[in-house]
Amino acid sequence: MLKLTFSPASPYVRKVLLSAYRAGIQDEIELVDSGTEYDKLLRSKNPLGKIPVLQKDDGDFLFDSRVIVEHLNKLGGGLIPEYGSERDIILRRSALAEGLTDASLLVVYSERYAGGEIPSKLWLDLQIGKIDRTLDYLEIDIINWSNPTGFDASNIALATALDYMSFRNVRDWKLNRSKLSQWFDNMSSRLPGFAKTSPKS
Repeated sequence: MLKLTFSPASPYVRKVLLSAYRAGIQDEIELVDSGTEYDKLLRSKNPLGKIPVLQKDDGDFLFDSRVIVEHLNKLGGGLIPEYGSERDIILRRSALAEGLTDASLLVVYSERYAGGEIPSKLWLDLQIGKIDRTLDYLEIDIINWSNPTGFDASNIALATALDYMSFRNVRDWKLNRSKLSQWFDNMSSRLPGFAKTSPKS
């Protein structure tokens, strides 16, 4: 049984869980609740302190979410092609989607960890700029993201990123982006496990 650090609000954990659903191995993962001794053990394996951390069947540990998704792909398939140009495309799109999540999380953290001070406008503008440029790019490029064979890692990463932005009220990303909104509505209604893994505070 695989063991995974769990936080109900983490977009990175959710990305891994949705990837497990896509690979058909969601029932092979045990979620380790935050604050337990086992959770502390798993977290200690990543000196960066980031989640998720996955313990494999052989006892070895993997982090971060990108590496874990690669491992799940080896176990169940369907997430990332093993070879060819399609692999490069999916990895590039996944990196873009993860960058969107990273910037959104930095906006949330800049306010959460401001220590009672007003967050740096320069810092917030930098992150919002990344987000808006990415969203504008996606509004044009999203027509190319459909996967006729199912849902790949990039689809999962982007759907997770967009839903996290809505969950934390980072940005009204649907405003004037009808194509991206339509894509998300389609993905969120069809992705296995999407409703079940919905983020919670």
